[in-house]
Amino acid sequence: MPSRKELEALFLEHLPWIDRVCSLLCRRHGLAGADCEDYTSWARMKLVEDDYAALRKFRGESSLNTYLTVVVSMLFREYRVSKWGRWRPSAAARREGPVAVRLETLVRRDGYGLDQAAEVLRSSGDTDASRGELARILARLPARDPMRPSEVGADELEHTPAAASADDLAERHDSEAQRKHLRDALARALERLAPEDRLILRMRFWEDLSVADVARGLDLPQKPLYRRIERILNELRGHLQAAGITPDEVRSLLGNLEAE
Repeated sequence: MPSRKELEALFLEHLPWIDRVCSLLCRRHGLAGADCEDYTSWARMKLVEDDYAALRKFRGESSLNTYLTVVVSMLFREYRVSKWGRWRPSAAARREGPVAVRLETLVRRDGYGLDQAAEVLRSSGDTDASRGELARILARLPARDPMRPSEVGADELEHTPAAASADDLAERHDSEAQRKHLRDALARALERLAPEDRLILRMRFWEDLSVADVARGLDLPQKPLYRRIERILNELRGHLQAAGITPDEVRSLLGNLEAE
């Protein structure tokens, strides 16, 4: 077991990489200036907490840079929830389907323009719809401003009730068992992927990083990564269908990864 002094030295040695990943995440999610500095300081503090507990958990199953990329990316998700609240897709988007949920998440939550969101959706294989078709879907969804740390405090968000109708709540209650079944199936299918393949999916879809950012973060060549992501998704679909998940459920499940 490394000593505290050894862990501190490891942390300082990899601090430039940690800051680089923080900067990459902030740029992707629209944080700049003081907001980016705030997240970077917060992430450093989290890595130092409990005598470098996060570093102590490293088991050498990947490179330390890869491990730190995962940890810092997961910390950003925690930071985002604490600052902006937990995002929930609207009932209108859920009725429209997985593409609408993903489109709403990119535009309404993350602040992407329509053209940027369309590029993300096409590059991830979620849709081949034209810009006009996506614009019409977006026009049917309720207006929701992208959340920013300076706009809404975590305490205020925590005590603000979600805007959901009685029908919405009933629908959620009725489908909870099925949603749990699908989430469990997804977790099992992900476990069957190679560790680096799981990491690529997490960074690309859970953390919403571009393929270029994933390539830079993991020090992989960018061009072959597009086909690799397509192969990983096809493998994941195969595992899900082999587990008895229908093609429609697979499309819905993979389309809602970010929303879950």
